[in-house]
Amino acid sequence: MSNQNLVKRLEGISKCSINGERVRDLHKLLVNKPEIWELAYANISSNYGATTKGVDEVTADGHSVERSHEIMNQLRNGTYRPKPTRRVYIPKSNGKKRPLGIPTFTDKLVQEACRIILEAIYEPVFSKFSFGFRKGIGCHDALSTIQDAYMGTKWFIEFDIKGYFDNIDHQILVKLLKEKINDERFIALIGWMLKAGYMEDWKFNKTYSGTPQGGVISPILANIYLHELDIFVTDLCQRTHKGKKRKRTTEYRKIDNAKVRLRQKLKLLEDENLEVVPETGRGKTKTLKYAGWSKESLFKELERLTDEQLNTTESDQLDPDYRRLQYTRYADDFLLGYIGNKAEAVAIMEEIKEFLRDTLRLECSEEKTKIEHHKKGVLFLGYHLGTHPMKATANRAANEMRFGRKTLRRRWLGTGICLLIPVAKVRDFVKRKRYGNLNNGSNWDALHRKELLNNSDYEILTQYNNEVRGFAEYYKLAGNFYRGLGLLYYVAQTSLLKTLAHKHKSSVAKIYRHYSDGKDKHLTVIDGKYRKEWFKLKDVDRSGQTKRKTVDVIYNPMQHSSRSEIIERLNAEVCEYCGKTDGYFEVHHVRKLGDIKGKELWKRVMIARNRKKMVLCVECHHQLTWGKLPDHRYQLNGTNTF
Repeated sequence: MSNQNLVKRLEGISKCSINGERVRDLHKLLVNKPEIWELAYANISSNYGATTKGVDEVTADGHSVERSHEIMNQLRNGTYRPKPTRRVYIPKSNGKKRPLGIPTFTDKLVQEACRIILEAIYEPVFSKFSFGFRKGIGCHDALSTIQDAYMGTKWFIEFDIKGYFDNIDHQILVKLLKEKINDERFIALIGWMLKAGYMEDWKFNKTYSGTPQGGVISPILANIYLHELDIFVTDLCQRTHKGKKRKRTTEYRKIDNAKVRLRQKLKLLEDENLEVVPETGRGKTKTLKYAGWSKESLFKELERLTDEQLNTTESDQLDPDYRRLQYTRYADDFLLGYIGNKAEAVAIMEEIKEFLRDTLRLECSEEKTKIEHHKKGVLFLGYHLGTHPMKATANRAANEMRFGRKTLRRRWLGTGICLLIPVAKVRDFVKRKRYGNLNNGSNWDALHRKELLNNSDYEILTQYNNEVRGFAEYYKLAGNFYRGLGLLYYVAQTSLLKTLAHKHKSSVAKIYRHYSDGKDKHLTVIDGKYRKEWFKLKDVDRSGQTKRKTVDVIYNPMQHSSRSEIIERLNAEVCEYCGKTDGYFEVHHVRKLGDIKGKELWKRVMIARNRKKMVLCVECHHQLTWGKLPDHRYQLNGTNTF
């Protein structure tokens, strides 16, 4: 099967899933088609954890075509069994630790091959309200959707599932998989992954629930499980939907009717070429209210009514005949926005909790699952979500350019969703990165970072740039972007200057003068041919790559069509060190290029190629591993490269 045939096979799987049919022969795809293993290796070989060991010594380093064929043979004859993961603990933002399982590289490879197939099956049918762990969409898309769809929200319904990834029921998950997959051997393979267990303190522990955290297949399995929740809540939103629009308030309607009558009088004067309004109007009814009024008086009255109308609420915010429910999910975090009264919001929350408990056997945290008023808002995906503060008047008008003209446009306050940067997030970030202490905001201290003093000036500036800019890029949707990040920016900049000053045993002022250019006082460090500038908040493109993408599009298997360069190099069967063209070949991996230090020829080859992977014959790879790789002249097609 060529790579193009693999694409067609995945495309056929997607069409079958879209049509509601169960997919077959998935296990045959795994055991007979080496192209899917090439694709799986290409997808995970560059991951940071590719060289991290599980419970055995096998990592991405030393991968070969023969290793993939051996896995295929084990799957074919039924001898493959996933090994337990190695349990480690990583810190959480709240000070606690989260358990993480590290699978062996062989198991990662099998999981990735299965994930590719599962993605082809489920990606076309996943809900448009699901944003987590999906290709091409992320947190910004979820937040932008909330800003667009939650207009007028009165109540936020916030959910928190207790230990979601650890409490996924295996039987329910397998049952859900069987609804779309008609292949017992493939289902059994997923089941073995779920029950592989983990090793902690050299002791084996069984897994009775949950997905293998740390495994590449866990995110899509988690989405498959909560896809049932997406279907349920989508139906609930449709059942809750009531009315086309809110009815207008009595006050607003009266003013609007008065403006209609004024326009009728103005039209009467225009049509009959009159200067003042006559005492009797058209029709049977006498209209004496505006009798004797001139055009100028009518226009002034119309302007007065318009100003009064702009200070009057148009729609009834408590209209009992208008209801809306909106839903957004990112992995196991999901939020609902409801337009209605609180009693109805409580009933909706209880109905969803009951579904989670009875159908998916998941429990919600009573402390974190709650209902908040739109004025107070909630925290979701690191942002504070709320509504704009209400003014004394319900609405506000502002001039806006439309079609080249200034137009008075209504600005509704208290209905639009506002995204804000939480002060606590900024404070925690400054503390975690050891930039200093914010204290009360007006009295802050910046500190130097001792752990960076042995780095070059270029590396120090790059470290600060990457940290602060990454934080700013994530919060670029915030309405208080500059106000919320201004203090963080200056604390980080002062910490950067203090770190450089401590390194060179100088003062902050001298360091600033030395490294700032003459244009806009950008701190700039030049290291040979490399140049790095300390960024400014205005450099962040707040409009780029944050537009909503259409998430309910047909899944495109063509994303798998391109062959990875490392696969082409491996299939070329040429040692990139000695030039040997026969025998077996393996891929040598390093975690990052910065780890390659020294003047050995193989290191110079990798640095010159700017590659973290190099294809070697088995002999060269073994000698490199043992530290005995000969430093002979590297040749390619008979030409000396070094």
